[in-house]
Amino acid sequence: MPGCELNCSIILLTINTMTYKLSYYIVFTDEFETDAEGLTRKRIAFSTRSAKALVLSAEVCHQLMDERWDELSSDVFDKLRTLKFIVPGDEHELATIIDENNEASEKESLLYYVIQNTANCQLGCDYCGQVHSKHNISPDLYEKILDRINSRIIPGQHKSLRIGWFGGEPLLGLKQIREMTPLLRRLAEGNQLTYSAKVVTNGLSLKEGIFEELATQLGIDQVEVTLDGTAEFHDHRRHTKEKESTFDIIFRNLKAIIDRPDFFDLKCQLTLRCNVDERNMGGVSPLIQLLAENGFPEKIGYFYPVGVYSWGNDAHKKSLTKEEFAEKEIDWMMEMYEAGFKFSLLPGRVKAVCLAVSPSSEVIDAFGNLYNCTEVPYVDVYKGSQHEMGNLRFPAETYAKVKPLNNWNDQILNEEFPCATCKMLPVCGGGCPKSWNEQMRACPSNKFNIREKLILSYLSTREGFSDSLHELHTAPTFV
Repeated sequence: MPGCELNCSIILLTINTMTYKLSYYIVFTDEFETDAEGLTRKRIAFSTRSAKALVLSAEVCHQLMDERWDELSSDVFDKLRTLKFIVPGDEHELATIIDENNEASEKESLLYYVIQNTANCQLGCDYCGQVHSKHNISPDLYEKILDRINSRIIPGQHKSLRIGWFGGEPLLGLKQIREMTPLLRRLAEGNQLTYSAKVVTNGLSLKEGIFEELATQLGIDQVEVTLDGTAEFHDHRRHTKEKESTFDIIFRNLKAIIDRPDFFDLKCQLTLRCNVDERNMGGVSPLIQLLAENGFPEKIGYFYPVGVYSWGNDAHKKSLTKEEFAEKEIDWMMEMYEAGFKFSLLPGRVKAVCLAVSPSSEVIDAFGNLYNCTEVPYVDVYKGSQHEMGNLRFPAETYAKVKPLNNWNDQILNEEFPCATCKMLPVCGGGCPKSWNEQMRACPSNKFNIREKLILSYLSTREGFSDSLHELHTAPTFV
């Protein structure tokens, strides 16, 4: 066909007139066999720049790794180039990634504000760095909060306002959520923004009726609850300040919620998190099984274990190493897979790593203090530090002119942290800027188990592998 011949000619001309190179941001698995006779050998290649995986024949893989572009068919070359496996020879890839990340932050359409409506919490978790007090946001701060958020809205750029109710324990300040939500909604509507909210709660006060109110009246479309294993593990660490057990109460609350016949109609996603260190890692598998036995996989958005980290304290010293956690995570994923949980195997592109890199988004605590990180409020070690950017009871002229950690992307570009040479940078954004600046490694588990996840993703598409799969995103494409 004439059109095909023309396209092929253009591709060949491009190859001949431009210099290309294999992208630095490619992760390869080892070779593996794809037939019983062992005659067909392949490798999976994952581009972290495009967050796409390709299953390559051994021949194509060698051509790619050796940069023998003239030996690649035009359609394969074009696909590899489109998916950023092949890039222009003169491209400074790190600079390109940082430019993309900065642009994403500068042009973000979502204005995200975390409001810590209370400094109070019933729990006395031993790894928590917060110092709690019976103090909720007072009504005289409402208008100041609205004014602050309004001042951060960029007309024509921001399209939506999202509130994260955080704590302490935000449901201990439910009165404040009830009072502030209509005000925040009117603020969004007056600026032609959509409105939504989420709640991160310990689940102790999350009664069925409260969940319904959050979903139907208070604009909340996501609720996240923490369970640190089954009761014997959870209660050892997530007890009340009076050392009373909490697991059974929280689990009953969650079970009542997912058993509602109108659960899906409420359109409020329930997610479960498990904070893991060396003391409770044995409780993750029993928790997966307990959740499966009680119908959670079909109902919740997702369940995810995460390593315990420093919260202005020494909690990280009891945690697993990054490598140890990554190894355990693969086991847990297999168990979750068999139990029917929904989860993502392969990471996506991350351009804005967290609220800290946003030029507009902020955190406001119950005392009216402004921050750019949720891990800082109510933590003694950060009092009087650069992380305190001001207080809403004082004039705006007194607020910090520069947000701490806001130059995170430039720090990476200047090679101040190992992220500058890490192939996983595009899909993690560097991890927690605060942790790195406190000389603590903040690498996600994907850095250490991405090859295993690529193989699992491949196997999930092959005949004979478990058919209990609900969602294993993103299966490698075959070339």
